[in-house]
Amino acid sequence: MVTKILPLIIVLVWMTYSVHSCRCRGYPHPQNQFCSADYVMYGEVTKEKLIPGAPDDVNNNLATWEYTFKIIFKMKGVTEGVGQDVVIETRGNGALCGVRFTVGQSYILMGGKKPDGTKTIYLCDFRSTLDSLSPFQAFYLFTKRSNSYNFNCRRRCNIGAKSIGCKYQSENQNDKTTRCLAKNALCKRERRRCRWVNNETC
Repeated sequence: MVTKILPLIIVLVWMTYSVHSCRCRGYPHPQNQFCSADYVMYGEVTKEKLIPGAPDDVNNNLATWEYTFKIIFKMKGVTEGVGQDVVIETRGNGALCGVRFTVGQSYILMGGKKPDGTKTIYLCDFRSTLDSLSPFQAFYLFTKRSNSYNFNCRRRCNIGAKSIGCKYQSENQNDKTTRCLAKNALCKRERRRCRWVNNETC
Protein backbone atom coordinates (compact mmCIF):
# COMPACT_ATOMS: atom_id res chain seq x y z
CA MET A 1 0.00 0.00 0.00
CA VAL A 2 2.77 2.40 1.01
CA THR A 3 4.71 1.65 -2.18
CA LYS A 4 1.67 2.70 -4.25
CA ILE A 5 0.94 5.90 -2.33
CA LEU A 6 4.53 7.19 -2.06
CA PRO A 7 5.03 7.82 -5.81
CA LEU A 8 1.70 9.69 -5.91
CA ILE A 9 2.80 11.95 -3.03
CA ILE A 10 6.10 12.69 -4.77
CA VAL A 11 4.33 13.61 -8.02
CA LEU A 12 1.90 15.90 -6.18
CA VAL A 13 4.78 17.64 -4.38
CA TRP A 14 6.60 18.19 -7.68
CA MET A 15 3.42 19.56 -9.26
CA THR A 16 3.00 21.96 -6.34
CA TYR A 17 6.59 23.19 -6.71
CA SER A 18 6.04 23.75 -10.45
CA VAL A 19 2.87 25.83 -9.91
CA HIS A 20 3.94 27.99 -6.96
CA SER A 21 6.76 30.43 -7.54
CA CYS A 22 9.35 31.58 -5.03
CA ARG A 23 8.45 34.85 -3.31
CA CYS A 24 10.64 37.16 -1.28
CA ARG A 25 9.36 39.33 1.54
CA GLY A 26 9.74 43.07 1.19
CA TYR A 27 12.77 45.06 0.11
CA PRO A 28 15.56 44.54 2.66
CA HIS A 29 18.27 47.17 3.01
CA PRO A 30 21.62 46.00 1.53
CA GLN A 31 23.35 46.73 4.84
CA ASN A 32 20.97 44.31 6.61
CA GLN A 33 21.63 41.71 3.94
CA PHE A 34 25.38 42.21 4.33
CA CYS A 35 25.12 41.78 8.10
CA SER A 36 23.07 38.59 7.93
CA ALA A 37 25.02 36.97 5.06
CA ASP A 38 27.54 34.21 5.77
CA TYR A 39 29.72 35.45 2.93
CA VAL A 40 29.95 38.50 0.66
CA MET A 41 32.11 38.58 -2.46
CA TYR A 42 32.57 39.92 -5.97
CA GLY A 43 33.48 37.34 -8.57
CA GLU A 44 33.30 36.28 -12.21
CA VAL A 45 31.37 33.20 -13.29
CA THR A 46 33.75 30.83 -15.08
CA LYS A 47 31.68 27.64 -15.19
CA GLU A 48 28.18 26.27 -14.59
CA LYS A 49 27.21 22.65 -13.99
CA LEU A 50 23.82 21.05 -13.41
CA ILE A 51 23.83 18.18 -10.90
CA PRO A 52 20.68 16.09 -11.64
CA GLY A 53 18.54 15.06 -8.69
CA ALA A 54 16.83 12.03 -10.23
CA PRO A 55 16.33 10.54 -13.71
CA ASP A 56 12.62 11.46 -13.82
CA ASP A 57 13.03 14.93 -12.23
CA VAL A 58 11.95 16.82 -15.36
CA ASN A 59 11.48 20.15 -13.52
CA ASN A 60 14.88 19.97 -11.76
CA ASN A 61 13.17 20.18 -8.36
CA LEU A 62 15.82 17.92 -6.88
CA ALA A 63 18.68 19.20 -9.02
CA THR A 64 21.42 21.64 -8.08
CA TRP A 65 23.26 24.22 -10.16
CA GLU A 66 26.94 24.56 -9.30
CA TYR A 67 28.57 27.83 -10.33
CA THR A 68 32.31 28.35 -10.22
CA PHE A 69 33.34 31.95 -9.49
CA LYS A 70 36.82 33.41 -9.75
CA ILE A 71 37.18 35.79 -6.80
CA ILE A 72 37.79 39.43 -7.74
CA PHE A 73 37.21 40.98 -4.31
CA LYS A 74 36.11 39.49 -1.00
CA MET A 75 34.23 41.39 1.71
CA LYS A 76 33.17 38.81 4.29
CA GLY A 77 33.29 35.09 5.11
CA VAL A 78 35.53 34.00 2.20
CA THR A 79 38.73 32.11 3.02
CA GLU A 80 39.84 31.62 -0.59
CA GLY A 81 42.20 34.25 -1.99
CA VAL A 82 41.66 36.75 -4.79
CA GLY A 83 42.06 34.98 -8.13
CA GLN A 84 41.09 31.60 -6.68
CA ASP A 85 37.93 29.66 -7.53
CA VAL A 86 34.97 29.12 -5.26
CA VAL A 87 31.91 26.95 -6.00
CA ILE A 88 28.48 28.29 -5.09
CA GLU A 89 25.30 26.19 -5.21
CA THR A 90 21.70 27.12 -5.97
CA ARG A 91 18.54 25.08 -6.50
CA GLY A 92 17.84 23.67 -9.94
CA ASN A 93 14.34 25.15 -10.21
CA GLY A 94 13.52 28.86 -10.00
CA ALA A 95 10.20 28.02 -8.36
CA LEU A 96 12.26 26.78 -5.40
CA CYS A 97 14.25 30.04 -5.26
CA GLY A 98 17.08 28.85 -7.49
CA VAL A 99 18.86 31.50 -9.57
CA ARG A 100 20.85 31.46 -12.79
CA PHE A 101 24.03 33.30 -13.70
CA THR A 102 25.74 34.07 -16.99
CA VAL A 103 29.20 32.61 -17.59
CA GLY A 104 31.65 35.45 -18.14
CA GLN A 105 29.59 37.96 -16.12
CA SER A 106 30.72 39.29 -12.72
CA TYR A 107 28.41 39.56 -9.71
CA ILE A 108 28.35 40.75 -6.12
CA LEU A 109 26.84 38.01 -3.95
CA MET A 110 25.64 37.88 -0.35
CA GLY A 111 24.74 34.31 0.49
CA GLY A 112 24.60 31.58 3.07
CA LYS A 113 26.47 28.40 3.94
CA LYS A 114 25.36 24.84 4.53
CA PRO A 115 26.52 23.02 7.68
CA ASP A 116 29.34 21.46 5.64
CA GLY A 117 30.56 24.93 4.59
CA THR A 118 29.20 24.84 1.03
CA LYS A 119 28.29 28.35 -0.14
CA THR A 120 24.74 28.89 -1.44
CA ILE A 121 22.80 31.66 -3.18
CA TYR A 122 19.03 31.91 -3.63
CA LEU A 123 16.50 34.26 -5.17
CA CYS A 124 15.94 36.30 -1.99
CA ASP A 125 19.66 36.78 -1.35
CA PHE A 126 21.44 39.91 -2.56
CA ARG A 127 23.05 39.49 -5.97
CA SER A 128 23.89 42.27 -8.40
CA THR A 129 26.21 43.32 -11.19
CA LEU A 130 28.51 46.20 -10.34
CA ASP A 131 26.88 48.57 -12.84
CA SER A 132 23.48 47.99 -11.21
CA LEU A 133 24.66 49.41 -7.89
CA SER A 134 24.38 53.05 -6.95
CA PRO A 135 27.73 54.84 -6.34
CA PHE A 136 26.92 54.88 -2.61
CA GLN A 137 26.22 51.13 -2.49
CA ALA A 138 29.46 50.36 -4.31
CA PHE A 139 31.44 52.53 -1.90
CA TYR A 140 29.85 50.98 1.21
CA LEU A 141 30.62 47.50 -0.12
CA PHE A 142 34.21 47.93 -1.25
CA THR A 143 35.58 50.02 1.63
CA LYS A 144 36.34 48.59 5.07
CA ARG A 145 36.46 51.80 7.05
CA SER A 146 33.83 53.61 9.12
CA ASN A 147 31.68 54.40 6.07
CA SER A 148 31.14 50.76 5.11
CA TYR A 149 28.52 48.07 5.58
CA ASN A 150 31.18 45.78 7.04
CA PHE A 151 32.36 48.19 9.76
CA ASN A 152 28.86 49.17 10.87
CA CYS A 153 27.64 45.58 10.90
CA ARG A 154 30.35 44.84 13.44
CA ARG A 155 29.18 47.85 15.44
CA ARG A 156 25.66 46.40 15.44
CA CYS A 157 23.65 49.23 13.97
CA ASN A 158 20.00 48.21 13.75
CA ILE A 159 17.93 49.02 10.66
CA GLY A 160 14.17 48.52 10.73
CA ALA A 161 10.72 49.79 11.58
CA LYS A 162 11.54 49.92 15.32
CA SER A 163 15.00 51.46 14.97
CA ILE A 164 15.46 54.83 16.65
CA GLY A 165 18.06 56.30 14.30
CA CYS A 166 17.69 54.15 11.17
CA LYS A 167 13.99 53.60 10.54
CA TYR A 168 13.31 51.52 7.45
CA GLN A 169 10.07 49.99 6.15
CA SER A 170 11.33 46.90 4.32
CA GLU A 171 7.80 45.69 3.54
CA ASN A 172 7.11 48.82 1.46
CA GLN A 173 8.84 47.62 -1.69
CA ASN A 174 7.36 50.33 -3.93
CA ASP A 175 7.84 53.19 -1.46
CA LYS A 176 10.17 55.89 -2.85
CA THR A 177 11.74 56.62 0.53
CA THR A 178 12.47 52.94 1.15
CA ARG A 179 14.16 52.53 -2.22
CA CYS A 180 16.07 55.79 -1.78
CA LEU A 181 17.43 54.69 1.60
CA ALA A 182 18.47 51.33 0.13
CA LYS A 183 20.39 52.99 -2.70
CA ASN A 184 21.96 55.91 -0.84
CA ALA A 185 21.95 55.68 2.95
CA LEU A 186 24.26 54.01 5.44
CA CYS A 187 23.26 53.30 9.04
CA LYS A 188 26.38 54.53 10.85
CA ARG A 189 27.32 54.47 14.52
CA GLU A 190 28.64 57.79 15.80
CA ARG A 191 29.19 58.51 19.50
CA ARG A 192 27.22 55.46 20.70
CA ARG A 193 24.30 56.28 18.41
CA CYS A 194 23.35 54.86 15.02
CA ARG A 195 21.84 57.20 12.46
CA TRP A 196 21.33 57.46 8.73
CA VAL A 197 23.99 59.27 6.69
CA ASN A 198 23.62 60.33 3.05
CA ASN A 199 19.85 60.19 3.42
CA GLU A 200 19.23 63.90 2.77
CA THR A 201 17.56 63.29 -0.61
CA CYS A 202 15.22 60.67 0.88
